[in-house]
Amino acid sequence: MTFDIVALCREQPGPGAMLAAMRAAGAELRVNTIDEAQLIQLYHEDGRLMMTTEGARLVQVRGEVRRLLGFDEDVPHPVWWVETRAPGGDPEAEAAARRFTQALVTTSGGVSWSTR
Repeated sequence: MTFDIVALCREQPGPGAMLAAMRAAGAELRVNTIDEAQLIQLYHEDGRLMMTTEGARLVQVRGEVRRLLGFDEDVPHPVWWVETRAPGGDPEAEAAARRFTQALVTTSGGVSWSTR
């Protein structure tokens, strides 16, 4: 099962914020993009997939984050949703996904939610 983490950002994370977050995840990680699906993947130098993140999506419906995640913390409105997944059972991949998300939330404001 994957480890899922969501950055719920007050401001839209631009390219600079995304690049800084990728560096925070691990400066040594290799980048692959899947443009048609708006996905960015980071790989360990040994070829292991560390995380996959989607492009930011604007959530404008009040209460939608609470409905989808059951999340009761104070969520900005509207909010930019950036979802990231790491392979399950890989603590190094989970840590990279957490660092990426924390960097986005720090830069763009907001909070994060995760499956654990």
